[in-house]
Amino acid sequence: MTLRVGLVGAGPWATSFTGPLLAAGPGTALAAVWARRPEAAAALGVPVADSFDALLGTCDAVAFAVPPDVQAELAPRAAAAGKHLLLEKPIAFTVDDAERIAAAADEAGVVTQLMLTNRWSSAVPVFVDEVRQAVPRALRAEFVGSGAMPGSFFATPWRRPEAALHDVGPHVFDLLELAAGPATVVHAARSGAVTAVTFAHESGAVSSAVLSIATPGAHGPLQCEAITDAGRIALADPGADDPAALQRRIATTFADAVAGGKSPDADVHRGVRLQHLLAAAEAFL
Repeated sequence: MTLRVGLVGAGPWATSFTGPLLAAGPGTALAAVWARRPEAAAALGVPVADSFDALLGTCDAVAFAVPPDVQAELAPRAAAAGKHLLLEKPIAFTVDDAERIAAAADEAGVVTQLMLTNRWSSAVPVFVDEVRQAVPRALRAEFVGSGAMPGSFFATPWRRPEAALHDVGPHVFDLLELAAGPATVVHAARSGAVTAVTFAHESGAVSSAVLSIATPGAHGPLQCEAITDAGRIALADPGADDPAALQRRIATTFADAVAGGKSPDADVHRGVRLQHLLAAAEAFL
């Protein structure tokens, strides 16, 4: 059975990635869109709902492509209505809001999936497996781009130059914990639009992350190198995958999770965990 998904948002990410992902499937169909700009929503070529409640009446699940504070307000309402959730990262701006979403999803018994897109790249699982087997000692990661620069396709209001921690931090922090285990933030600092965070992992490894979304001429992608007992291991380019293939893997995972009634590892609780790391880093800034 095809999973009918309603989409909240019609900004750059919604129209270039999430909307096409849901429309193409497999296993999902884009049922309707609701956004503050109906004319932008109409560009996705599906019915445009005139309210969030109306959107809920069209679908089995709701996908979000909106700022974190908007998602934090609406996701609990969707869960309470029995809708499965495809959530953006970060799931909120605060730990309290993140935990509120998780509690609503748990109470409703709905499936959740977090849009940590790099998890579905072909490069990340290979890197994580190699690092785990080799015993990691230190990891260095960076996500340096220019998405918040004036004129950028992704320069939406909440993506300010100093917002790299919340925008790309979840991708980097998730990768570091996948490879080296649970971590504690040791220190964080910001210089201009660049944020640096250091971690100590329960495994004994240490790691660092450099984040920016306002570095002129920089276009990522996520980079990481591990120093292990077996030598250096570098992450291959996660952005080298065919975007359509990446979207298919994400859609299939979500549809299969809903059909099986069990959320994947990258779920709302992973989002809460990452929110705690973001808050710990932010406390230093």
